[in-house]
Amino acid sequence: MENSTLTYYKVHLPLVDSTNKYIRENANELWQISNGATALVVSADAQSAGRGQMGNVWNSDACKNLLVSIMMRPMFLKVTTQFRLSQISALAVCATMQRFGIHAQLKWPNDVYADRKKLAGILVELDYSGQCIEQAVVGIGLNVNQTEFCTMERVPVSMKMLTGADYVVGEVQSALLDEMSQLYDMLCSGRHEYIANCYASMLMGRDEYMQYADAGGRFAARIEDVLPDGRLMLRRHNNTLSVYAFKEVEMLLNT
Repeated sequence: MENSTLTYYKVHLPLVDSTNKYIRENANELWQISNGATALVVSADAQSAGRGQMGNVWNSDACKNLLVSIMMRPMFLKVTTQFRLSQISALAVCATMQRFGIHAQLKWPNDVYADRKKLAGILVELDYSGQCIEQAVVGIGLNVNQTEFCTMERVPVSMKMLTGADYVVGEVQSALLDEMSQLYDMLCSGRHEYIANCYASMLMGRDEYMQYADAGGRFAARIEDVLPDGRLMLRRHNNTLSVYAFKEVEMLLNT
């Protein structure tokens, strides 16, 4: 069992190109002035070059959404189990939404949806030392108060659009960091099966057939399992099983 609880050193910026980029480029200096914190947090009112998975662009109006990156040193995690960081990050966002009365679900691997529309995106970037993870950056973009969006590949939604209420972005961030700390504790204490089961229970398409597309075209399937390395196992109507890595298959929503 690892000594776990995250303590945060926080930096907030009015404008940055990307919180993930900033925290990585300034990590050494931030750790030196962090007063023994075990995690760094960089948030911003606006990003000029926000990024999502596989280089996708993350668009956000200034001061209306949560744009935050968290850097940790989970050196107890092996490279083969790195997907657990994605799991706890996604679950932390869902648990945060629950605090505000919003039911969120996960779209494999770690997008957060509500009402079948994208509510948050997560980008995890890792540095390795041998077979272990030396440093991890979890970037989270969560739509909070924005109600109008430019054309995006995925139809977005925000907390305000779901409830009609305005939110204090800083309060949402505080709740998220608290949930992240609790889930990180579980990860450190070896509660891997519990985390995996919670993650699976939040997945869209777990208990119903959904439309997907892979290199061979469109098909209907339901989620059979998510393997420890993060690969997705789908069962088709004819009971055949297929296993996919990231970006090899896409769940089709709002089509």
